[in-house]
Amino acid sequence: MMSKVGGGVDTFGASTVEPWIAAHGDPARCVLLGVSCGANIADFVTRKAVEDAKQFDPVKVVAQVLMYPFFTGSVPTHSEIRLANSYFYDKSTCLLAWRLLLSEKEFSLDHPAANPLAPGRGGPPLKCMPPTLTIVAEHDCMRDRAIAYSEELRKVNVDAPVLDYKDTVHEFATLDVFLKTPQAQACAEDIAIWMKKYISLRGHEFSY
Repeated sequence: MMSKVGGGVDTFGASTVEPWIAAHGDPARCVLLGVSCGANIADFVTRKAVEDAKQFDPVKVVAQVLMYPFFTGSVPTHSEIRLANSYFYDKSTCLLAWRLLLSEKEFSLDHPAANPLAPGRGGPPLKCMPPTLTIVAEHDCMRDRAIAYSEELRKVNVDAPVLDYKDTVHEFATLDVFLKTPQAQACAEDIAIWMKKYISLRGHEFSY
């Protein structure tokens, strides 16, 4: 993180204030959204924001959206076995991705960045996590892991719905080739409706 210096300027001389955000944004009502491996990053940052709220002040994560997260683990799930050779991301490609990210010394499919339900994951208790919307695709080998994470959040009374889209694959709502499909358009609308609950203030509702 770049340190701030006087006048709202960072150490590179750039302004730390983005005009549109300054005029319209509310750092106390942030929703993090991540796609695929970006969902892993969103979840990790959310955990850090919950665990060390003072460091993030005035930013507060009030909800997160995990779109087909790139979760994995050492014990294969049913979908990881059934869809091991699925379109777009198969088992070998997923394994390669994690080997490229993690050093040889720390490589593990149960690394906290890979498996949010791994024993000894660290971070805040699940009950402290903010509302979490999870998007899954019918033909995504990683779907079961994402659903399991949502189930564990709901067990501790976190608002954690799962939206499961039929006849879809990983990245179905974010790759250009799929953006005009009914599933992608429905997904965008569903996310907006859900997010609105957490970022709107009475009398200042967002319009979509």
